[in-house]
Amino acid sequence: MGLVAGLGFAGYDEFESVFSTWAIAHGQMACAFPSGFKVTAPLYPLVSGGIAAASHIGHTVPFPARDLMGPHCDRAFLVINSWSIRSGALTPTLKISYLSWFALLVGAVVLLRATGKGRCRWEPAALLIIASLPPVWTCLQTTFHPEDVLAMGFILAALGCVFRGSWAVAGLLIGLAFLSQQYALLVAVPLLVLAPPQRRLAYGGSAAATVAIMAVVLVIVSGTSAAHAIFLGTGNTGGVGGTVLWELGLHGAPLLLLSRIVPLALAATIAWWAVKRLGSASLEPIALLSLVAVSLSLRLVFEQQLFLYYFMALSVSLVLLDVVRGHIRGSLVAWLVVMPAIYLDQIAVPESLGKVIPVITIVIAALVLSALVLKGGPRRELAPWIAVVVAALVAWDKTNVLGTPPTWFWQVVLVIPGVVLAARPLLETVSGSMLPRYPNRPTVSTVG
Repeated sequence: MGLVAGLGFAGYDEFESVFSTWAIAHGQMACAFPSGFKVTAPLYPLVSGGIAAASHIGHTVPFPARDLMGPHCDRAFLVINSWSIRSGALTPTLKISYLSWFALLVGAVVLLRATGKGRCRWEPAALLIIASLPPVWTCLQTTFHPEDVLAMGFILAALGCVFRGSWAVAGLLIGLAFLSQQYALLVAVPLLVLAPPQRRLAYGGSAAATVAIMAVVLVIVSGTSAAHAIFLGTGNTGGVGGTVLWELGLHGAPLLLLSRIVPLALAATIAWWAVKRLGSASLEPIALLSLVAVSLSLRLVFEQQLFLYYFMALSVSLVLLDVVRGHIRGSLVAWLVVMPAIYLDQIAVPESLGKVIPVITIVIAALVLSALVLKGGPRRELAPWIAVVVAALVAWDKTNVLGTPPTWFWQVVLVIPGVVLAARPLLETVSGSMLPRYPNRPTVSTVG
């Protein structure tokens, strides 16, 4: 909250949620999710709309009447935008997004306490690390996608419920996560595969009922266009492109299949493979968190476009994975450190500060390299930090002799290590489960 307040809201994509927020706050549900406008999934606008109504944001200026918004709400957001300028409602509405951080905080605490890492030094350490991650706070400060943070909070809380064996509650929370941001399906589908047969109906039924109830209510009060916001959101509306998938030149159904269906199918396949290899041990904290991180990384592999805030879910899951393991990997730290230097243009910071971020990144990497060399550790520990120096130099304008690297280049540079960081604990768990059993070898206990 301090980072966001200090740097100020840039709000590049605030129009995707604030207009719906204001329509809901003033009882204009019919025009909250109009067709033809880019609107986000409904849960965050519903929550922020209720808060905006309770706190009387913009009530000094009368809200536009329904007949001014057009017969099919085709002028709704244009009229509402004019009202927001006159009422000064934008800034206080943006501040409601701070509450999404508390959802993420609660979800992380629920997960940590379910895995035995809560109520100790790991808990505040994990929260401070997550709060400091640029992909997390830029969701509010730069691109304004608090719905992504809200969804991740529900996902983490759902995983905590899974570890405790509360599958019905986990399904409810996953349904709420999907109603916040559709990337939650990348976690919902593997959990359905991993769920014990006797709990699968409770989990799937609870999640489906949560989404269905919300969908029916919104379609009744807001029209069929609300269904588009629920099931598609803003993730398939094109954009700047530039990723490996985008460079293939696909359009229409093939692009939709590769960018949305294939990641879900792969996530389900990986979950099925984990169950075959590990059995019930696939639901233990390290294996499950690793699998979830891999599933979330598939979004980055198959995306049509790539922004810094897209890395939020993977970054948070990797940090929590290492906390649960009891050791923060140096390679993960290197991966997190280099990200702001690469995506500097997507962080709304003062120009003077922006110029020194790559320099700071290089200095940090050089200091870590020096410490590792003096320590005399394995040479493989040097590789991530050497990569940080090279990537920061390439991203730094003053040494940009190769021109501006394309999006797909940075996708390869960042996503491949992210997938490796996510998958390695799962692969190590599978390898360990295939070792010969010895009488004195400790066994893995099941949590929940």
